[in-house]
Amino acid sequence: MAYDPAPWQSFYVMTGGAAAALTGLLFVAMSLHARVIMASRFFRNRAVGTLMSLASQLLISGAVLIPGQPLALLGAEVEAAALVFVALTVRQVLTRGSDDPSLAATWMHRLIELVGGTIWLVLFNVAGISLIVRVGGGFYLLAAVMFFMFAWNIYIAWILITEVSEAG
Repeated sequence: MAYDPAPWQSFYVMTGGAAAALTGLLFVAMSLHARVIMASRFFRNRAVGTLMSLASQLLISGAVLIPGQPLALLGAEVEAAALVFVALTVRQVLTRGSDDPSLAATWMHRLIELVGGTIWLVLFNVAGISLIVRVGGGFYLLAAVMFFMFAWNIYIAWILITEVSEAG
């Protein structure tokens, strides 16, 4: 089952639907504070990263559900998405700026984001490689990545909304 997408169809229908719903809700919540978000590079980066992460979950779920797609191609798609997030994360760190809100500037919050973000990026990349080479857990690992991504995105979205509310 670790490398056969058929038994995972219900799981990916569920994750795709959940990602679509959360993306819509987050988009609405952010549009209510669009001026504050757009005025801050920090908020913009956080908002774009969270929306892209949820959108990638939707796209990955759809990719798993493509009938007859070779597993190596699916693994390459997952790996490509993971590498996009490595680049996006590096860009966000390098362009963080000095307009961090007070919550994001605390050492504890930065440590949580560093550890959580690193775990997510490592698992995401390993999942893609696992599907390509058929070693290391395959769809089980990708499922763990999807669950972690949901939890992480909800956490980051809540922090963003809290930070924007304090700033606005």
